[in-house]
Amino acid sequence: MPLLERPDAVTACDFDDGPDIMLWNPALTSKRWRRQCRRVFVARLFTTRGAVGLLALVLLLDLHATDNLAGALAVGGAIALLLSAFCDAGITAACLATDHHHGRRCRLERCPGEFFFRSDDFVDLGAAAHHAAGTLIDLVGELHETPARAWLDPELPIRAHQVVWDGLTRLSRTAAARRHATRLAATPGETDLAAATATAIAEFDALLGELLFHLQGCVTLIREWEAKLRHIELVERTDTVQFDLQAEAIRSMVDDADELQKSVFAYITAARDLTGAGRFPWEPTSAEPVP
Repeated sequence: MPLLERPDAVTACDFDDGPDIMLWNPALTSKRWRRQCRRVFVARLFTTRGAVGLLALVLLLDLHATDNLAGALAVGGAIALLLSAFCDAGITAACLATDHHHGRRCRLERCPGEFFFRSDDFVDLGAAAHHAAGTLIDLVGELHETPARAWLDPELPIRAHQVVWDGLTRLSRTAAARRHATRLAATPGETDLAAATATAIAEFDALLGELLFHLQGCVTLIREWEAKLRHIELVERTDTVQFDLQAEAIRSMVDDADELQKSVFAYITAARDLTGAGRFPWEPTSAEPVP
């Protein structure tokens, strides 16, 4: 991903609690992303290290510390500290889409659904919802990265991204309803309300399952076409290899080598007869006469 361009639809990222996959908000514009990168860069630059380096450099230059060796070394140290902070800020901004392992939650994480959803944003909604969310994000990523994309409707990955984003947005909003259902189930005398709420949640989850089913159907079809494309490529490659093997046939060289062997045999045998050197190991011994 080019620097300062908005992330792909799906990226893998390292968080403080481990690696995870992220579905980025399709409404996130390049302009807003660049603004966030600049904000992160500035915030990371003016940490304690950067502030100390800048303050020390200003004070040392103001005091004309470079007039002696010790002052010059101190100025060099301040510059090194400032450059270190600058490099750290640049790397953090450049890796904002793939690295959130900073020891604390960054601004992009604080409000799930503003910039992205990660699969663990749904871990509190139950194992089924968590698994469905993670699978949906994976499927969107596969639709964007498939080698068969040139054969598909150009709008398909974009539409799938938007559909899944909208579905996950609504799934995240069911958190309050699920907590309410849990409280109702634990409240004596509210069985009917608890059952009605549980039914509504079950209906939502069933529709989420249908969404997942249809996306899986899209990806299954695409995988089958990818397999066909790989087979076609293998056939073409095999035909090329076979043609190359035929073009480089060595039958004529084999025939020449056969003639060489016969020539050598004739010369060596004649030399053996002329010199009386005796038989070769591969020649049978002559049969002894029978008395």
